[in-house]
Amino acid sequence: QSDSCIKSKLHVKVSLDPDNNKLSTEKKSLDSVSDLISPEVINYTNDEDAGIEFLLTTWENGDHFDYFGIDELVYNMGTFTCNLDFMHESDCSDLMSFEDKFTQNESIIELYEDSDETEKSLLEKMVDLNLHDVQNIFSRLRTIFEENYSEDVTVLCHSNLKKSNILYQSELIKFINFEHSHKADIYYSLLKVVNNLLLFKSAKDVSLFLQKYHSSSNLVNNLSLKDFLTKYEEKKEINRLLLFQDLFHNILFHFNAYGAFYRSSSLVTYVELYHNLRPTIEKHFADYIKSFDKLFHTVIPTIETYDMEELQSISGIVNEEEVDEDYSDPAIEELEIEEEEVAEE
Repeated sequence: QSDSCIKSKLHVKVSLDPDNNKLSTEKKSLDSVSDLISPEVINYTNDEDAGIEFLLTTWENGDHFDYFGIDELVYNMGTFTCNLDFMHESDCSDLMSFEDKFTQNESIIELYEDSDETEKSLLEKMVDLNLHDVQNIFSRLRTIFEENYSEDVTVLCHSNLKKSNILYQSELIKFINFEHSHKADIYYSLLKVVNNLLLFKSAKDVSLFLQKYHSSSNLVNNLSLKDFLTKYEEKKEINRLLLFQDLFHNILFHFNAYGAFYRSSSLVTYVELYHNLRPTIEKHFADYIKSFDKLFHTVIPTIETYDMEELQSISGIVNEEEVDEDYSDPAIEELEIEEEEVAEE
């Protein structure tokens, strides 16, 4: 290659579970969203026989706003909301509908049904929720959805637009990681952004976000700012419950996949999101609020929501004091020998 050849960095994602549709969803979204505000698709391959898929995109330089902080994002709110509206205007006809996304979340019930009986007992003892309770909660949320959800303006909803998925590069802002995208009502999508970015911690930031979005949007410019804000508030309570359905699915999936005490950073984020939604949840699910509190507070070590000895008994964990002193684990012994050899060298 000549010295004048420009080398570009690329980014590849690999999935060994194509049936989850994450990479295919991201590919559809990126095909629709402008390359000015997102990565460009270079290649997508789904090898059904091998059960593997690849998504190759351009590499986007820049740091995300977990690095810069929320204050920097608020400072660039005008650019951010312009890009958000640009994304909202993208063609989303090939993406999953909101109802399909809602139904997909409900599939956690089947996963819970098929889980180990020990895992079910652990969850029930920890948070006082059994399979029937989980089914009932999702059923009631389904009724709320069917009776109240409507789409004034259908948009492409990123659904996971948190600070780590927003890049800042030379005064430009780009969005990444579209694998959870779907269609949604514009007011749901806006509330999801407020929720994911934790803007709800400052009423001033929420107000700035909505005002900037309205002033730059081509989708709601037929409404006055007052009418736009009124519509946002009218739909807010229902949308908060729909956000909770997604959050409830996420934490149950986390417990099923990783347990209650692993990857705790995600669980801590869930606690923040839950506390924001809690007043609305309590209004509609007062009979389950104590269980929800236990479920979301399990990760916080200073809040005792369970009897650890009872959980150890259920899971078959042996107390360290009861372990036979003559017992040896070959894997541990092998590791210790390797460490000794390294030390001698």
